[in-house]
Amino acid sequence: MYSANEFKQLEIRNSYRLRELRRTAYIIGVNLSAPTARKRWLCVITLLLLILSFIGLYPRWLMLQHAEGDIPLIAETTTTALQTTTTMVKITYFLIMQHQCQFLLHKVETHELLQSIEIFTTDMPIKMQLKQEIDAVMDTSWREARRQLLGSLITCASIISNYFFNALFTNLYNQIRGTPDYVHILPFTGYPMFLDKGMTSFYYAAEMFIGGCSLLAAGMCSVSFHCIFMVLSKHACGLVQVLCVLLEKSTSPLVPKHRRDEYLRYCVIQHQRTLEFINDINELFKHITLSHFLHSLAIYGFVLFEMNFGLETNKITFVRMLMYIGAALTVDSMYYVNGQYLATELEAIPVACYNCQWYNESEDFKKTLKLIIMRSNKEFCFQISWFGVMSLTTLLGILKASFSYFLILQDITDEED
Repeated sequence: MYSANEFKQLEIRNSYRLRELRRTAYIIGVNLSAPTARKRWLCVITLLLLILSFIGLYPRWLMLQHAEGDIPLIAETTTTALQTTTTMVKITYFLIMQHQCQFLLHKVETHELLQSIEIFTTDMPIKMQLKQEIDAVMDTSWREARRQLLGSLITCASIISNYFFNALFTNLYNQIRGTPDYVHILPFTGYPMFLDKGMTSFYYAAEMFIGGCSLLAAGMCSVSFHCIFMVLSKHACGLVQVLCVLLEKSTSPLVPKHRRDEYLRYCVIQHQRTLEFINDINELFKHITLSHFLHSLAIYGFVLFEMNFGLETNKITFVRMLMYIGAALTVDSMYYVNGQYLATELEAIPVACYNCQWYNESEDFKKTLKLIIMRSNKEFCFQISWFGVMSLTTLLGILKASFSYFLILQDITDEED
């Protein structure tokens, strides 16, 4: 499909589009580019972040012990603890499966499945027109993927900065003022492990470092892990759209009538490749998304409760939780919205088959087209283990359940008051 020079430019352009994704993955010690001897040592960063995140759970436990029935404080502590445990699970899985991620991303970056389309190895006159339309489809797909990538990066960086710098400057302000009996704040909500040592000791710096690393791991894991799924699913949507273009052009005057059966056979092969690629994505994320699904069920209820509490008593908490829920919805949209979008695109394949002028073609052509339609009638969706599917219906169900949890927490607080 591409000449040697066009292919080289394509690799450079797509590598540039994925640069933020690779850099955020490097931060948590995962290599998404070609493996080298030096990059193998990145796993040391991953292990260090896992250890520090595990240690960072202890201040949350201490905070729950010192909460003394403070429901908003318990809710915020539980939220950050759940975020950390989910992050640890994802980072571990990410490290184990990074080679599979590299393999699929390489297919996306080089447009491997498009390069394999046999139509471009023939002398059919339609090749140039198809190439132009395919390039337009894939450019649109890349723009949408990049928009989502940058949106996720900005929202996650904002909430990380809010947590860390609020703790840092609040502690610094109280240290300068000499506030008596001040309990310093950690980057990720928690009770200091070495409160008696004071803020001038090495232990304070160690606690801030541990909390900061735990916070960084949560944010960067969220961006890199979920954006891999987003990039792969957007590319899969592009491949399905390309297949629809190929099918609609199967009866074009630029396809010689005596070669249309051959053309359609090539479409069948491309259809199979596309379905296999989609299945590879599903198998890679099928079970690990269960942790995110369960995490989302609990998190939204806690965050809504904290937003409501912050609106009445603490505007800083309200702004923080508003940023948190914005980041969470951005990430969730990558799963459920893109999953729904792919399912919708797959439903367009039978329509593309019907839209071509099949009624003027041979019986073999009609039979092949009928087989493609029958194969496309099988409903497909990205799975969340064996518990559900990635769709807008699932996302609405999560939000509905979370709102119910919010109302329960609100009732408990009202009864105590």
